[in-house]
Amino acid sequence: MKRLMWTGFVALIAVASVHAQPPAAMPGPAQKTVELALEDQFDRKTDVADLRGHVVVVVFGDRKGNEACRALGEQLHVYWHPDAKGQTPAKAQAAPVAPLEGLKPGQVSPNVIVVPVACCGKVPGAIRPAISKQIAKGSPDVVVWLDFADKMKESFGLTAGETNVIVLDAAGKLRLKLNGALDQLTMDKLVKTVQTARYEAVR
Repeated sequence: MKRLMWTGFVALIAVASVHAQPPAAMPGPAQKTVELALEDQFDRKTDVADLRGHVVVVVFGDRKGNEACRALGEQLHVYWHPDAKGQTPAKAQAAPVAPLEGLKPGQVSPNVIVVPVACCGKVPGAIRPAISKQIAKGSPDVVVWLDFADKMKESFGLTAGETNVIVLDAAGKLRLKLNGALDQLTMDKLVKTVQTARYEAVR
């Protein structure tokens, strides 16, 4: 856990220069639009379709990976929302996104929304309220999406006990999938992917 947090921190500092200029477009096959509808710890419906126009970073993991996912999610949020550093969770969520360089007048920097998803497994319906209540108690200010149907694992894969990440661009298309603890190379790839998607959204 400490190794993950330190590795992530070093990597984020190392790639800070990514903000300085627009990264090149990412070549590759056409991406698919992701459809993902879950619920949060307050029993509210959630849907990635409602986040179109923003770049979305979904950080997900099983119960044993919860703490690592929480730490990574906080690091990523602070990276793109520097004013969130040192704030309470409620104030951190309201911090403005770091602006992109070189935008034309009137262009608005797309936000980066970090969505934590708790992969709870296929548990009986009678147990779900207790799990939701427990997560709501532990995270009253940060919305956590709950996966009771193994949707994340079946759609994107899942490394048990570790962090798992997908990046969706402003159109809701899958741009990156990472399973397992992030080293500096994968952290660098993550940041570049997000920045590319942000610039593409304002072209």
